[in-house]
Amino acid sequence: MRWHITENKRRIAAETFEGHSDKLEMSGERVSGVIGYGVREGVPFYTRQFSFPMFRVQPNNTHGSYQPACNIEPIEPDGKEQFECVELDGVLSVYSHVGQLKIVRRFFPSVERPIFYEQVELFNGGGETVSLKWETVKRFDGRFACEGYVYAECIASEPARPLAAGEQRTVLFGYGARYANEQLSLEKDPLAARRARVLELMTECDITTGNDVVDTMFAFAKVRAGESLFRTGRGLVHCPGGLTYYAAIWCNDECEYAAPWFAFTGDEKEAEAIRNIYGWYAPYFNDEYKPIPSSLIAEGRDHFGCAGDRGDVEMYFYGLTRVLLTLGRLPNAEEKRILTWCREFIRRNTTLDGVIFSDSDELENRISSGINLSTSSLAYGALGNYAVLLERMGEGDEAEKTLQMQARLQEAIERYFGGEVSGYQTYHYHKGCNVIRAWNCLPVYMGITARAKETLQSIDENLWTGGSCRTTEGEKTVWDRSALYFLMALFRAGETEKGWERLKEYAATRLLGEHVPYAVEAYPEGGMRHLSGESALFCRVMTDGLLDLRFSKDGYALNAHLPEEIDLIDIKNLNINGKTEELHVKR
Repeated sequence: MRWHITENKRRIAAETFEGHSDKLEMSGERVSGVIGYGVREGVPFYTRQFSFPMFRVQPNNTHGSYQPACNIEPIEPDGKEQFECVELDGVLSVYSHVGQLKIVRRFFPSVERPIFYEQVELFNGGGETVSLKWETVKRFDGRFACEGYVYAECIASEPARPLAAGEQRTVLFGYGARYANEQLSLEKDPLAARRARVLELMTECDITTGNDVVDTMFAFAKVRAGESLFRTGRGLVHCPGGLTYYAAIWCNDECEYAAPWFAFTGDEKEAEAIRNIYGWYAPYFNDEYKPIPSSLIAEGRDHFGCAGDRGDVEMYFYGLTRVLLTLGRLPNAEEKRILTWCREFIRRNTTLDGVIFSDSDELENRISSGINLSTSSLAYGALGNYAVLLERMGEGDEAEKTLQMQARLQEAIERYFGGEVSGYQTYHYHKGCNVIRAWNCLPVYMGITARAKETLQSIDENLWTGGSCRTTEGEKTVWDRSALYFLMALFRAGETEKGWERLKEYAATRLLGEHVPYAVEAYPEGGMRHLSGESALFCRVMTDGLLDLRFSKDGYALNAHLPEEIDLIDIKNLNINGKTEELHVKR
């Protein structure tokens, strides 16, 4: 592995980087930056691409965030700079030197302002003064945006001056955006604010297995999931990122993946994001029972449909019921209206075969879908969750009605999708699909176990590759989101040793390999973007998979799966059932 852990659950580092490069996304409430970094013939080099989601540009659509690139180097010392090492701990730090001049560059976003920082720490260890040059203000972009003319500028914290022998100095460069009638100013010690937020995210829902790689990957995943909250005109929301998806929400990334994780953390900002994720959709649940949009864009002021009905209602229904169960909270009047609507939508969209109709799935017809296993599995899981909520509300008759719907759906899933595929007793992902698909693990994750063993075996033997999962036989594209559901399904089905081995392999690849330190969306498609929803799913591998937290009328049950090499799992700051718990799971 290229990287190694230097502080468990906090920091990784690499010293061997010659001929290698990587890129990393880091986000704050009003900015996201993708920083490229690498080494060529011993010399470090960088690229800088920023996104300012609340500066909207035309067309003001899914991709309408202001995203200037910066090709300038803020400070270039005389002489050939030599790379020493690189560290990641919620901040990207690159160490180098030019002769006796020591240089540390630290890249990180502002927690709350539309500024991305590059802090340069200098120490002159030689006996002579070193000449240094930089500009106090350097404009690198300007254009008309939807609400004014926007500038992108690099601002230095102080004017350039020479560095005397033995002198140490820190210069802060801020890459920010502003409208023509505004001024941009740097914060006082933004690095301390960033580190404080990173530490806060890392210590929430703190799970320690004793395996340093898994535990550190989990700590980093919490940062990536929790930093990608953007302060829109309608409040904080989670967004996938990737220099593509900002100031917008999706039924899969936000409703299904991220919000159910946030419910475990007790984080105030994530709690606000949960309210907005589901609240933005409230006006779309209509009397005609038309499908809700796949995505709400442009700070929630417009909507976007990707591939017809992707099972978006089922994604929303599953996510909201999971959040309420985790929080130990009953739905309010608006949420109750929506949950009732979702159940009725499923009833109306039940086909003559008893499964649930949808046009596509969350892969949006990249691979064949139509009436598919994913939508029916999500509906199955959501109905079970909703029945528990109804029981908690004292509505026993409605709970029984919902459980009967769920039971009929389970039978229909078996009849319609079940069968032999590639020699395994598993599922046809849709009618006519005679290859193994990664999403075949979803019924197992949701608790349908009749075909669990061979379904999981078929995915492991045919799709698992390089620490992740291909989407289907015959395709090269790997999607981490399906790999992460597969890991959860392994644990939930009692395949503990296999689940643990695959989890360790996945964590080592993503945390310490060639493109680090987070879960990725897909490759070759998407270029392995560090989309934030996948990190939220990794966090749920720990809560939904390894710990196997499940809910009933009376509360929750922890059904932890301890592999042979683990005797104890420590859990701190777990927000569940309205309390913050500290639990110790012993063999």
